[in-house]
Amino acid sequence: MSIPLPELISRSKKFELLYVEDNEDARRYTLEMLTRFFEHITVAENGLEGLEKFKQKKFDLILSDINMPRMSGIEMISKIRELDQSILIIMLSAHNEPNYYEEVSGYDVKYYLSKPLALAKLVETLNLIFKDDTA
Repeated sequence: MSIPLPELISRSKKFELLYVEDNEDARRYTLEMLTRFFEHITVAENGLEGLEKFKQKKFDLILSDINMPRMSGIEMISKIRELDQSILIIMLSAHNEPNYYEEVSGYDVKYYLSKPLALAKLVETLNLIFKDDTA
């Protein structure tokens, strides 16, 4: 059973989101969508910057690309998992390859979405995240 959209938006507005994406066009497009759901979004342009921002602030959710310069999303989440085992992570990739899914699932990543991010898929994933949430 899906959470009604207004309630889903209300719940997600409380979350601190770290969004990591190196591609400027993808970042702009996705941010437009994310601002409908999240009030507090911190943006990083690569995995190294994402890791540094993670160390400086408490986040509830990370949304990250996989393929990025300086540090990949996979390398970033492996380092984040050393610091925080419970942070929710959604990985994004333009490449729908099973080996990426297998690799990120090894870091307890339960959500993997294809780029470009579709609104319906974002809503579906947020429903999964919040379905057991009572906040």
